[in-house]
Amino acid sequence: MRARREFRLREKWLIGAVLGATTALIVVVVISLASAGHSSANGCIDVTIPYAVGGVEYYRCGAAARAMCHDVGAPGGFSAASARAVSTECRKAGLPVGP
Repeated sequence: MRARREFRLREKWLIGAVLGATTALIVVVVISLASAGHSSANGCIDVTIPYAVGGVEYYRCGAAARAMCHDVGAPGGFSAASARAVSTECRKAGLPVGP
């Protein structure tokens, strides 16, 4: 029977580093999954509208959400791609769209 070989100090450090990095990655994934962002439901809307240089995230509830949904397609309101994004989120929240 062959005797079991002992790990060298360098191998022990390498195993510890790999286990530490794996543990840190698992913690990051669990935290990111547990801290979910906003969503459109129950009279609240969450919509991100992209622009050429950046974008804007809107999260509105109640009267502010109804006003935002009312502005879809109205003069001076949301139009084109942003109107489609806002109207989709308004429908998810159960709010009427447009004037």
